Amino acid sequence: MRPNRAILAALGVLVATIALWALKEQGPNARWMPGCLFHKVTGLHCPGCGMTRATVAAARGDLVSAFRYNPVGMVVFPLALAALGAELVAWVWGRRIGWHPRPKMAWTLVAVIAAFWILRNLPWWPFTLLAPPPG
Repeated sequence: MRPNRAILAALGVLVATIALWALKEQGPNARWMPGCLFHKVTGLHCPGCGMTRATVAAARGDLVSAFRYNPVGMVVFPLALAALGAELVAWVWGRRIGWHPRPKMAWTLVAVIAAFWILRNLPWWPFTLLAPPPG
C-alpha cells in the first residue's frame, strides 16, 4: 500500500461524503447547486437531468422517486461508483485492475444514453414518463 495515495483517497471519499450529506440535508435546490445549463438554455432534458434530485431521493431512501427522476442514471451511477471504487482501491495499492471495458460495451452504453436522451424529450406518452417531474 502507498500511504500518500491512501491519505488522498480517504480525503476524496470524505469530501464526497460531506457533499452527499449536505445535498441530502439541503435538498436539490440548494444555492450551491448550479442546475442544468442545457435545460435552462434549450428547455430540453439532457441524459443527466434529474440526477441531483434522484441522488437526494436515493440518499433519503426513496428509490421509487429516484428512479422516477432519472431511471437510466440510477442504473448507471451505482455501476460507475463501483468501478470508480475498484479503480481507487487498485490505485492505492499500486496495482492494476484486471478488467477493462470492451469497446462494444462502451458503445452500447453510449447508444443507450443517446436513445434515452432522445426518447425523454419526445412529447408523447409513454416517453413523457422518462422526463423528470417538474420541480
